[in-house]
Amino acid sequence: MQKEFEKLSQQDRELLLKAPVLVSLLAASTDGAFDEEEKADAIELAHFRTFTAIPELQPFYREVEKIIKSQWEQLTQQYSPLDEMNHQALGQEVEEVNKVILKLDEDYARWLTKSLKSYAKHVSEIHRNFFEFFVFPPNVPGITD
Repeated sequence: MQKEFEKLSQQDRELLLKAPVLVSLLAASTDGAFDEEEKADAIELAHFRTFTAIPELQPFYREVEKIIKSQWEQLTQQYSPLDEMNHQALGQEVEEVNKVILKLDEDYARWLTKSLKSYAKHVSEIHRNFFEFFVFPPNVPGITD
């Protein structure tokens, strides 16, 4: 485990490793369900982050990559059906992640927060990207205008 996590309890470490799944599920839940496309995207993104994240976060994402599939399955079962009560509980667990992040070194906390926000944004845009770029192609001056 990374030195940044040494001062955390085992429970806090486990919660941080679930964070990419939690923020992905929260972002994916905006349409009222979790689907296989969002799952595949979240898993693939965890893999990419093992070498595309800033060097300080790469070890974190290597640990996440080891458990993300099982965590996705466990947490989708835990928060299904995605009714108001489960959506609220999911949001509360993400709030707990934020509290744990505050226990980390200031720089590392900032990097991890930024990374998790971009992770959630990426997952939330998976359906939007299809429609934007294939159904409604971007405006290219001189070609589509």
